[in-house]
Amino acid sequence: MSFRFFLTTFIFSIFLAYGLFIKGSHKKYFGQGNNFIIETLPSVSMNKFEKSDVLKTEGNFFHFWATWCGPCEKELPEFIDFIKSFNGRATGNLVAIKDDHMKVKKLLKRFNLNDSFNVIYDDDGIIMKNFGSLRVPETFLFGKNGELLKKYVGPQDWKNDYFFKNTMFLIKR
Repeated sequence: MSFRFFLTTFIFSIFLAYGLFIKGSHKKYFGQGNNFIIETLPSVSMNKFEKSDVLKTEGNFFHFWATWCGPCEKELPEFIDFIKSFNGRATGNLVAIKDDHMKVKKLLKRFNLNDSFNVIYDDDGIIMKNFGSLRVPETFLFGKNGELLKKYVGPQDWKNDYFFKNTMFLIKR
C-alpha cells in the first residue's frame, strides 16, 4: 500500500468520526425544546401597544424596516398600498428598527397612514430579536389569535396579485 492511500484513508476516517460526533451534539441546539421559528406573536412591549392592541383584524402584518435601509425604503410605498387594499381587514404594524424617530415620522407623513397602521419603534432591537428576525426588511403575518400564518424574508413585490390572494386565503382559514 502506498503512503497516499494510507493518508487518504486516515483523513477520511477523521472526518467520519467527527461527523458522527457532531451528529449527536446538534440536538442540544435544534431539539424540540429550543425552537428558533416563532409560532405565535411574542409577548413583548411594543411602545404604547400591547398584544391585544395590535391583533385587531383578521390579518396582522409586522413589517420590520428602517429609513437607513435602501430596499426597505423602496418597498415601503408598495407595502402601505398593499395593506390599504384590504379595506380594514388587515393591520400593518410598521416596526422601525434602530431608527431616528424624526426621520421615520417625516418619511411616513408622505403616505397618509390611516387606522390600519401602527408605528412601533424598536430602538434597541429587542422586538426584532424576540421575533427571531435577523435582517430588514422582513415581514410576519399573524392571524387574529396571534398564530403565525406566513413569514416573508427580504423585500417583496407587494403589487403582485399573488400576495393579496394568498393573504386572503390565509386569514380566512
